[in-house]
Amino acid sequence: MILFLSTNDTLGGAATVTFRLVEELRRRGTDARMLVARKDSDAEWVAKVSPMAHMTAKIAERAEILISRRFDTKGLWKVSTGRFGARVSSHPWVKEADTVILGWINQGFVSLGDIRKITEEGKEIVWMMHDLWCATGICHLPGECTRFKADCGECPLLDRAEYHNDLSRRVWRLKMALWGNADKCLIRFVAVSRWQRDEAAASRLLRDREIDVLPHAFPVENYPTAPCLDALPHELEFLSAMPHGRKLIVMGAARLDDPVKDLPMAVKALNRMAELHPETAADCEVVFFGDIRDSSVLDALKVSWRHIGMMTSENLRQLYAAATVVLSTSRYETMGATLMEGMAAGATPVTFGRGGQTDIVTDGENGYIASYGSADSVADCLARALKAPFPRKEQHDSVARRFSADAVASRFLEIIARK
Repeated sequence: MILFLSTNDTLGGAATVTFRLVEELRRRGTDARMLVARKDSDAEWVAKVSPMAHMTAKIAERAEILISRRFDTKGLWKVSTGRFGARVSSHPWVKEADTVILGWINQGFVSLGDIRKITEEGKEIVWMMHDLWCATGICHLPGECTRFKADCGECPLLDRAEYHNDLSRRVWRLKMALWGNADKCLIRFVAVSRWQRDEAAASRLLRDREIDVLPHAFPVENYPTAPCLDALPHELEFLSAMPHGRKLIVMGAARLDDPVKDLPMAVKALNRMAELHPETAADCEVVFFGDIRDSSVLDALKVSWRHIGMMTSENLRQLYAAATVVLSTSRYETMGATLMEGMAAGATPVTFGRGGQTDIVTDGENGYIASYGSADSVADCLARALKAPFPRKEQHDSVARRFSADAVASRFLEIIARK
């Protein structure tokens, strides 16, 4: 039996892709199950641990972090310690499992002590990374910080950043004892993209380890390559009123003004397109979706634009199906979900290549990769994509071949079978 450990079963991106993979494995006849802290589905193959045990561990972990941060709550959820958990190692399904898969396991679900107990029983563990927590002391994504490449300590996310033997350093030592020695460790690591693999391998915790790459399973079959204009929600009614030949550029995120998404760069690049390619810019409209705290940055745009806020999954698929281009100016992406979604609906992607985007987009073959940090390069790529978009069906099929649940499940089973 293959048991997936995940804090949630359907809440959040990491849980959703894990649930999708387990569904596909079960469809193939594999005994795959999930053990979670919070269960929202009615799947009989998903079980949850004691809510009291989980809540107690979650509160204890946050309290320790709050104390280390002098009770500053800003950025509180950017770190986890794994020092407290819901005692999953004692669950019958863990005892029964042949292979244990670690997904996103934080916030008081699986502790480092539980991981140790599972390995001491001789069970193989495969860690499917949804961030870089297994390669750092306590942070989920180190951003521009490079301390994780050595031994952490002096963590900028804690109150006393000058203190070397801080909480991040102490947790780092616990992790080093668990999986820092490749010859003695039963844990195998799987990254979601080549960029994530390379970042993880730069950590002293995972240095010289062989790290497989397996993308998230993606429901490409749910993405139409043409919009249905007969029954549009009010947020998308503008699609039916668009002048013939008008082309859409779509850009979105859960938080558009997250610094990683670099919305100011998108504004600058779109304005450069208006200056360098005025005729092309005049025939397009930019649609932004997602939450934004201060939309005034968009007021500087010199192209036609609109912000439509948060979208349901169904409405978002309709929007992508109407788009000619899907744009991302993110400084980096672990994978690049919006690019994959847009391509599944037939849009042509424009992005930087500093991250997992390069696992999705091949410059000149199925999209355009701009020179990192160059607004002029993004502008030129946008103009090329608008003038010569790639065929919509070919974009859809490209995603299906590489990222469908069927393709990912096949690759997953190959990784599991290889000892």
